[in-house]
Amino acid sequence: MTPSEQPAIGTRLLGEVKANRLSQDMVEEAEEWVKIVLFRAGSGHYAFFGHNIREILSGNEIHWVPGLPEFLPGLINVRGDIESVIDIQCLLGEPRGATGGPGLIAMAVGGTFRSGIMVDAIEDVLDIPVNSIQPPLITLGAGVRDLVAGQIQLGKRLIPLLDIGKLQERVTL
Repeated sequence: MTPSEQPAIGTRLLGEVKANRLSQDMVEEAEEWVKIVLFRAGSGHYAFFGHNIREILSGNEIHWVPGLPEFLPGLINVRGDIESVIDIQCLLGEPRGATGGPGLIAMAVGGTFRSGIMVDAIEDVLDIPVNSIQPPLITLGAGVRDLVAGQIQLGKRLIPLLDIGKLQERVTL
């Protein structure tokens, strides 16, 4: 190898290293993230995709309507819009909390589906990588299994990630 060929090889290798580094950076940046809202209902911890949540409300009076199924405790007025309220604990098979009344109400939007969802508490809003969502365990109870899109691991806990579309199908039948 002549002395004039050595810088050309070095430049070419350096170019390959830079290209490799850039492609790794692009892969890391291309990782898709999703926002989730963690909440507590009864003794369980659950999550919804954040894009399904329009807003989080508290203190809205629920107006009872005769003849509604058990999982629909009534209606609420949200700035002039009348919307149903879903008792998610009833659908998940969770016992009613000791407080006896609803905690926070998360307003969900999925296409034309707009409804309040009674929860005991909103615990956190997180951004997680999409690839961290795992398939649901087959050992989940029947109420939860019918509504789950997947599960996420937070620390030592497995949190069921609920699907608002499946919830909509369940309550509109």
